[in-house]
Amino acid sequence: MDTKKPLMIFSMGGWSASTPLYLTLCKNKIVRRSLVKEPNILPSIILGNPKMLLNKYRKCKERHKEGCEGFKCTSVDAYIEWLLRRYHDKKDKCMGVSDATNTHIFFDVNDIAKFASKFKEAFEVKVLIICRDPVKRLFSHLNSILCSGHLLENFSQNKRLEVVMPYLDKPEPMHFPGQNYDYKVKSYEPFMECNYPEMIANWSKFFDTHVICMEDLWGNKNNSLEKLNTFLGTSITKLTPNVYYPDLGPNAPHLDGLKDQWSSDTEFITKKNYDLAREKLNWVYEGFPPMQW
Repeated sequence: MDTKKPLMIFSMGGWSASTPLYLTLCKNKIVRRSLVKEPNILPSIILGNPKMLLNKYRKCKERHKEGCEGFKCTSVDAYIEWLLRRYHDKKDKCMGVSDATNTHIFFDVNDIAKFASKFKEAFEVKVLIICRDPVKRLFSHLNSILCSGHLLENFSQNKRLEVVMPYLDKPEPMHFPGQNYDYKVKSYEPFMECNYPEMIANWSKFFDTHVICMEDLWGNKNNSLEKLNTFLGTSITKLTPNVYYPDLGPNAPHLDGLKDQWSSDTEFITKKNYDLAREKLNWVYEGFPPMQW
């Protein structure tokens, strides 16, 4: 009898190639493809707001996908049971399952504690945090805010970075839920996603966590792929395309399935803005763990 626990991968990193990372894991049969890349099931459970998943459930049913009941999970136990069923249905074709919801970034230690022990009982849990050059990541993020009426709505991409520049010199603590409307108010998501040190500390407190430098992985530098394979116990040899590397800014190729990437940069960042923002975000660049950007 096989008593080995299935693999459960939490992966995250907004505007840092989290989609190409997720697709790499799926195409190499490390994890079974989820209903959607970011199901947002745990955020809905923690908020006690199942209504936030209704649109995902309806779309899933309209497309006649298998397993739409996952969007009906209202407890951690129910979600784990659903994930285990997903795995056992295809366990001869993958090592486990995953959840690549980027909203998980905003969880603090109290949020993670609400589900960590139960996931560790059922799975061999691995966390992948993919990081991109902090200034370039923020530059893309600020240009991708979708909610109408936010304070940067009428500004160009470089102007958005210039406007928020005075607020970048200290970390924004993780808080869930966050907000995208007002950069002058607490829990502003673009700022929280800059806070790699706390993000890494929060998740590594509970789970085996591996930090990926996006530029290293797709640039074939610093044995990044070898380190990822060692961490996961895999033998990945091919990565899916990532239009953030090399950095082509607004000239990035419009690849299918990566609109979230190629639509996020409509301008090249100016050298002046890059240098100023890098100085402001020095606390990230010198933080844990050191990255070679």
